[in-house]
Amino acid sequence: MTKRSRKLWSVKEELLTKSQEAMLCAVQIFNNPNILFKSENFIILANISWMYLLHAYYREKKIEYRYFRQTEKKRIFDKTKKGAFKYWELERCLDDNDCPIDSITKSNLKFLIGLRHEIEHQMTTRIDEYLSARFQACCLNYNENIKKLFGENYGIDKHLSFSLQFSTIKEDHALQLRSFSDLPANIASYINDFDEAVS
Repeated sequence: MTKRSRKLWSVKEELLTKSQEAMLCAVQIFNNPNILFKSENFIILANISWMYLLHAYYREKKIEYRYFRQTEKKRIFDKTKKGAFKYWELERCLDDNDCPIDSITKSNLKFLIGLRHEIEHQMTTRIDEYLSARFQACCLNYNENIKKLFGENYGIDKHLSFSLQFSTIKEDHALQLRSFSDLPANIASYINDFDEAVS
């Protein structure tokens, strides 16, 4: 049995491995100059990555992260049409009282979740440059949190240098981006409304 297969024997370790790989894939796709469908892919994969990270945390802490209803005698777990358990989605993980993620990181993730809801039913164009700073924050927050919760050896910074994090913009360019002049109206409205609601 290889070291990797031993690691995957534990459900928690498998969740962490998939979490790391999802985030690495998100960054690699975003940084690939040959891929045009960047932001949407990043948001979906980052969502999965964080969800698995929190599932691993809840599993380790023996916190039930499946949907259920409590009767007088027992828990009745919610299941899909095919009989699989329904596990918490990322937003439910973040809203739990036992969530270990700080409020600023949660705010970044809830922004991405809301943005995913806005774009999941339609094609969007030219949003990458407007969102790269938020994706950068998501990456750095992820790396910090996985190391804080599970140890330094789980960090993904040793596997990949984040090209996302090295881009800088001047103040006048930032103000120009803030106008969102060439974004779809619903996306620009969502970003502005979200930012205005955050301290």
